[in-house]
Amino acid sequence: MFFASGIGIGIFSDSFFRQLIQDLFQWTTNNGIQFGGKDFYLFGNPISFISFGLTSLLFYHSNKTNKFSKILWNGIILIIIFGIGLISISALNAHFKIIECTACDNGIRRLGYNEIYYGLIIALSLLFSIIPSLIKIIKNLKKANVQQRV
Repeated sequence: MFFASGIGIGIFSDSFFRQLIQDLFQWTTNNGIQFGGKDFYLFGNPISFISFGLTSLLFYHSNKTNKFSKILWNGIILIIIFGIGLISISALNAHFKIIECTACDNGIRRLGYNEIYYGLIIALSLLFSIIPSLIKIIKNLKKANVQQRV
């Protein structure tokens, strides 16, 4: 159920994150990236949908025994790490796109809307954001193994 709800969040937020990443590309490079052509896509990236599903599932699994206030706190931390990761990865990617351009006019790189790997950026950001939950899951597994041996 949590995996499916995560996929649903990914599907419904796809166009929002797509626009946000485009804005981050322009904002972090001081409009050094400009987009051209039509922003046309039929389906979102399945990698980002699955990433949202796995993140939701792992977050539930690591917090299922916690009180509501702790779950809320962990959710806020997850969202903050996701935001920082999204901004950082988008900024690095945008700057690398400008650096690799050898024939840019006045340092401005023109990109098509589909030249950005939106799914990969979102998936990596979600991976970074779920690291605290993964650490907690691993600690709980080790604790359970120690208790079984005793």
